[in-house]
Amino acid sequence: MPWAGNSALDAIYVSLTWYPPADQVADAIDFAYSLPITGVEYDDGLPADVPFTDIPLSTGEPYVRVYLTETNAAAWGERIADWCRKKGWTLGQERVRSQDWANAWKAHYEPQWFHHGYVVVPSWFDGSPADDAHTLWLDPGMAFGTGTHATTRMCANALLNLELEGKRVMDLGAGSGILGLLAARRGAASVLMVEPDPVAVDALSYNVGLNPQESPRIAVVTGTLADIPVEPYDVLCLNLIWDIIRQEWEPLQRYLAPGAVILLSGLLPERRGDVERLVASTGHAVRELQANEGWIMAVVAR
Repeated sequence: MPWAGNSALDAIYVSLTWYPPADQVADAIDFAYSLPITGVEYDDGLPADVPFTDIPLSTGEPYVRVYLTETNAAAWGERIADWCRKKGWTLGQERVRSQDWANAWKAHYEPQWFHHGYVVVPSWFDGSPADDAHTLWLDPGMAFGTGTHATTRMCANALLNLELEGKRVMDLGAGSGILGLLAARRGAASVLMVEPDPVAVDALSYNVGLNPQESPRIAVVTGTLADIPVEPYDVLCLNLIWDIIRQEWEPLQRYLAPGAVILLSGLLPERRGDVERLVASTGHAVRELQANEGWIMAVVAR
């Protein structure tokens, strides 16, 4: 498909999809790149090899898909069909209208409400359904949300229920920055957002700029916990995954102020026992446990 900026955004294209066995996907991709296309979409049908994931990943049916202009589809269609017949692959075809993908995803986002009347509003909206004191502006980009995921919602609401006035807050794995921004708006004295992905850091830094009232109290660091000087924090947010939480738990102890509260999110229900044993190993306990949409979030303290 053509990307944003292409002058033919309203053109009609032909989508061609063939279905090779998993062990022939590489050959199918090589053939696709011999055609007058701009890219290839495919699924090899194999389990994803993703490190540090708690998320069950199901395999799909192997396929290779390309998009051609109507002119190129007419010129190359018979060659493609002949190739698929020789290989014994099923071939599918449909006409599709291009879209401005740089903006089409925005239709899926709406303002998100949180506890105490706070609302996070996508930056392209003309106005907010709440007053200025309870409105935060955020551009999620195509890689993030505005608090729509259950793990973020639970963590954000638990954070807003804490006494944050004058507190020092760390958000480890800050993503789009929504948790840190809410903490600052709720009265935190300082907020440290830590994020290893430089693309995400650009996004969250931009979001901090969208909320200038909070920006003087927010610092953004590209990196992990190992890149942070050891200082005490009153509230720590880890909306991550189990493997990273387990890995960082022991080093995290050096950053805890007396009476510190830790929010652990991004966890599957079957990890509850693991979480309880992990936090107990350092003298902590789960003070509150929430569950939503197949995820759990724990409020942890000594």
